[in-house]
Amino acid sequence: MLHQPVTGDIYYDQDHRAFSLAYYDGQQALLKPRFHSTGELGLHLSKDALDEQIENGALIPQYSMRHEVQALSSYQKREIEKRRPYITELEKLVKSGMGPTTQKTLNKLKQIVHDQHHIGLNKFGYSTIARWWKAYKESDFILENSVNERKSQPKRIDAVSESFLNIFATNHWVKSGIENVAAGYRLYEKAVAEKCSQSEPVALLSLSTFTRRVSSFNEFEIILNSGNYSAIKKALRTLCKKIETKRVLERVELDRMSLNLALIDENEVPTGNVSIYIAIDCHSRYPVSVTFELGTNEDTEGTVRSFKRIFEKTSNKLSAHGVPAKIVVDNGSGYKSEALKQIVQRIGAELIKAPSNEPWRKPFVESFIGTLRKEFFEGSSFDGPSGEVIIGVPGYKGKRTAKTTKPPSEETIKKAARLEINEFGDLLHDYLVDYVNQPHSGLKGKTPQQVWNESIEKQPTIPVNIEQLFIACHYLEACPKLMERGTVQVNKQVFADPRLKQCYLDAKTLDPHQDMSVIVKFDPDDARWVTVIARFDCFDTPKTIAKVENRALSETELEVAISFDELNAGTDGLPRRRDIATRKIKRLVNQKSRHQSSGKETESAKKNAAKGLSVEERIKESNKRYAHSPVKRRQSFSQKEQKKEASQTTQRVNTGLRAEQQTLKWDE
Repeated sequence: MLHQPVTGDIYYDQDHRAFSLAYYDGQQALLKPRFHSTGELGLHLSKDALDEQIENGALIPQYSMRHEVQALSSYQKREIEKRRPYITELEKLVKSGMGPTTQKTLNKLKQIVHDQHHIGLNKFGYSTIARWWKAYKESDFILENSVNERKSQPKRIDAVSESFLNIFATNHWVKSGIENVAAGYRLYEKAVAEKCSQSEPVALLSLSTFTRRVSSFNEFEIILNSGNYSAIKKALRTLCKKIETKRVLERVELDRMSLNLALIDENEVPTGNVSIYIAIDCHSRYPVSVTFELGTNEDTEGTVRSFKRIFEKTSNKLSAHGVPAKIVVDNGSGYKSEALKQIVQRIGAELIKAPSNEPWRKPFVESFIGTLRKEFFEGSSFDGPSGEVIIGVPGYKGKRTAKTTKPPSEETIKKAARLEINEFGDLLHDYLVDYVNQPHSGLKGKTPQQVWNESIEKQPTIPVNIEQLFIACHYLEACPKLMERGTVQVNKQVFADPRLKQCYLDAKTLDPHQDMSVIVKFDPDDARWVTVIARFDCFDTPKTIAKVENRALSETELEVAISFDELNAGTDGLPRRRDIATRKIKRLVNQKSRHQSSGKETESAKKNAAKGLSVEERIKESNKRYAHSPVKRRQSFSQKEQKKEASQTTQRVNTGLRAEQQTLKWDE
């Protein structure tokens, strides 16, 4: 016999009648019908007779008919040992005539188990023990079969659908929030249907699941509007974890950082306030673009310049660059420009605009700006020229911390300026190099450089199409005349091409009176080439002539971008974007303060009172004392004119700094 009979075993005969083994002592076996009916008798068999009937198939034991008899898992073994004392003792009580699930029986069972097996009286409740007995009974009184394997909770959706939902919720929350969940769910349904039409396996989640996902984002609104700095910092860190990305350049956030800081130019004159444009990769926390400008407000030129730097490496030490998939910006004056929108579309990226005055919609770049302000501008330690230790960037006046705090005036900021432009660029680059090579708490202890390298090793970035980038960044327009020699003049620079000459001849042949005004698209930071569009009435379709060359530049000069302002100024200009190499400050400029002209000492009130003069007499005396001769008046007027002219000159110099300071990349 393959199985040693045990009381409670079930056997089936050839007519599929069920018998339960009521008694077995190793010599004899008593089988009684499980379901009593009129005229049905039990079976009294010897051990040998029972074995013979099992072998020839007259009786079929249940264990050979069911597939549950198999190796038990560790969970099932633990669960069986936990239930065994209760089931064993309860079975004895039931055989003695007590009801299996009455409160009296279960109280007595708990006391017996406590006395014999040393298990607490309140270890398991009545309903739990009753459930165990029910499972034991339904499994034909076989304890091993009464414990099923633990069910593994199936995922509600697959990884692709989960990722799609997360991206959808993140994008729409960044744009404007999803306060109306029902409307947001309708948009989600349309987006899923569109994906399915493209043969992509994306499952549609239920409204309740969508609501839970969205509400987790909307909860941040309350925290981030609370004004609690500690809670806001914690919420930003949590929000960064909720916005998931799978690779670098999948999501890039851009923003501008305005500073109460002025620098010293090459003429040792204070510049306007420094503004830093930042682009941060959300997957690796890598600053893929950092440019700074002087004395300018946020505008299209600054934002486009910052965007273009994403496509080329900053230096050998800051080499991350590539084509981004999504660009997240706010509704600032520069980022909401039509020019930036068109450039992003031409590149093939998606532009996501967050609402104004809600910086938490871009948590990654906002977090980096806070880190840059705290660690670099306020907390960095520098060695001064004389060996002294300087904490914080010299000349930085700090951020306005409260609404009641009066911000420093422009004059105060300029008086505090001590760093030269090149010196500031070197220090900033050095900090960024340290930042990308230091462990980051949001990257599980890895550095941004490590995460970037691991990502591009798994999935290489999209190669940058230089021609496409070049054409896409021609966002400014001019309308000059196309000359007979095949030239156009834009911003004092002349561009020539044989194709333009042929275009001129074709137009004049078709219509001698044709107006030869053309549209020229160009990039103010790159005066090497322009794109010319001829929309002449005599042509059936407009003609586009791309990459029209600046005739003043040689082949060698065409290899490196140079701005219109640099060419028009006749100088090489200063680098617009630089590597930051050291933390040693080479030179600090001490501005010369202008001594105030000494006026005549005013008499005190006691002296005036001692003279006994009336009010009118005092006024006449004062007018005589401070009256100027006509010659002196002319000299004073001349001095004012000179000061005004000098102020205008300084203003023009400062205004032109942006175009001159950041045309080139940081030095390698």
